[in-house]
Amino acid sequence: MKMPLQLIPLFEPIRPQMERVESLLHESLAEVEEPLGSMLRCSLGSGKRIRPALVILIGWMFTSSAPPLIPPIGGRTSAPPLIPPIGGRTSTAPFYSLAAAVEMLHTATLIHDDLVDEAPLRRGRRTLHTTWPAGATVLAGDYLLARAASLVAELEHPRMLKVFAETLCTMCAGEIRQMFATRGEQSQWEGYYRSIEAKTASLCAAATEMAGILAGAEEPQIAALRHFGRELGMAFQIADDGLDFIGDETQLGKPAGSDLRQGLTTLPTLCYQERVEDGSPVNAVLSGQRDAEHVRAAIEAVCSSGAIEAALAEARVHARQSQEALATLPDNASRQMLCSLAEYVVERRH
Repeated sequence: MKMPLQLIPLFEPIRPQMERVESLLHESLAEVEEPLGSMLRCSLGSGKRIRPALVILIGWMFTSSAPPLIPPIGGRTSAPPLIPPIGGRTSTAPFYSLAAAVEMLHTATLIHDDLVDEAPLRRGRRTLHTTWPAGATVLAGDYLLARAASLVAELEHPRMLKVFAETLCTMCAGEIRQMFATRGEQSQWEGYYRSIEAKTASLCAAATEMAGILAGAEEPQIAALRHFGRELGMAFQIADDGLDFIGDETQLGKPAGSDLRQGLTTLPTLCYQERVEDGSPVNAVLSGQRDAEHVRAAIEAVCSSGAIEAALAEARVHARQSQEALATLPDNASRQMLCSLAEYVVERRH
């Protein structure tokens, strides 16, 4: 049974389009044999859907100044299409396919990341590797990657498929680099920024770039969209790392201090270490003392040091840069929503 789509309030104007993407996600997996099918549908069954929304909003940006409606599935067209004619034909399908592919790629990387990080929870649910063997978990993620690539390939645009493949290479290389990084090889600050650019910002940049290509945007506009996506992704991840310390566990769907428990050094931790000479509570956890008492003491130390505020200030810098990247693009409701999204990713609380 398909779960109801949970959207952030900002996306309510495009709910019909997002519901169409949601239906396509589930239709794409309808014929997958069990138990893989139900497990993948469950993995895709929640999330903010920010990345597919980027695709939809960019498609809308280049075609209309007001939210278009879409025909009901199996019904008649009663409103303007989401995208302009492609090759002389009018079709709403390409942007929905791209949005679904982006979400599948994102979900596949989460499945793999949870296995690598040995994370027990994701969005309040047990992660796949806690119920399936590691090998089956890897293959489930691989299946979603292949399905996503197939959806992009069906759009018959080699440049988009190249962006998709290069992004996957970037994300995988970033994960491996983080796993094998050794202290002293590069500064912790440099390592952190390289990691979040590869693992988070690159996917947002790819989503916005591919959407621009599909919309028929001019080259300077495509470059601006990619820059917007990159800066938005950086802001999102930095804010997410702050929420790991101050967010509500019931809303985050994972325990507070999850990154610390895994021995990961994120921007709030770096800001704390820069501000406090005696960082023993945090250093103890990063050195392996990851029981509940040590983790709680480390979280309290970071939160009381002003490090979270410093990290969020950096996130706001990236959010502003993402908004500035949109300045040369069509000024309509879509652009305004993308600007508001840049503010949301920093100020959200879950």
